[in-house]
Amino acid sequence: MSVLLDGASGTGDIVLRVLSRERMTGRTVIAADLSDAMLAIATRRLGAKATQVHLGRLDAEGMPDIDGASVDAYSMSLVMKICDRKRALAEAYRVLKPGGRLVILEASNIRWRPLHRAYLAYMALCMPVLGWLATGGDASAYRYLLHGIGEFPTAEAFAGEIASFGFQDVAFERRSLGIVAIHVARKPEE
Repeated sequence: MSVLLDGASGTGDIVLRVLSRERMTGRTVIAADLSDAMLAIATRRLGAKATQVHLGRLDAEGMPDIDGASVDAYSMSLVMKICDRKRALAEAYRVLKPGGRLVILEASNIRWRPLHRAYLAYMALCMPVLGWLATGGDASAYRYLLHGIGEFPTAEAFAGEIASFGFQDVAFERRSLGIVAIHVARKPEE
C-alpha cells in the first residue's frame, strides 16, 4: 500500500487533483493542515470523496503521529514561506521512505524585477478580497499568502536548501511567469 501525505493541504486543492486523476485502490491519502478553518473548507470541498482521505490537524514542522520512513510521496503547497523551512524539510525527510518523492508548490520570484514588484503590489491589494470571496467571508484564512512572498528565496536558492537536507534529484519548474515554482526531490535509497 502506498501512502501520500499532503502536509499543508489548505483547502484541499492537491488532494482533489490526486483523487480525480489517480486510482485510489491500495493507496492511503492523508490530508493534513495546521488550520482547522482550512481543514473544514477541505472537508466541504471533498464532499463524498472525504471518505477516501484521512483528514487531520498536523504541523508540517513536526508530525509525531506519522511514523518515520512511512510515506511514499509527500506534498506541500504554499506553506514554506510561513513556517520554519528547516524544520519542515527535516520532517519531510524523516517521514519519507527511502526513494520517496517530495513535491513542493511554493511562491517564487519573477525573474524580471519590475514585473515582480508589480505582482507584489497587486497581491497586497487583491489577495485579501480574493481570500474573502474564496472562503465565504473569512479573509484571514488567506492572509498567509501575502506573508513572506517578498523575502522568500529564489527558486534556485530554495532548491539548494532542499538539497542541503540530503534530498537527491532536486529540480524545479517555474509556473505562471515564476510566481510559483514546483520543486521535486527524492529521498535517497538506503
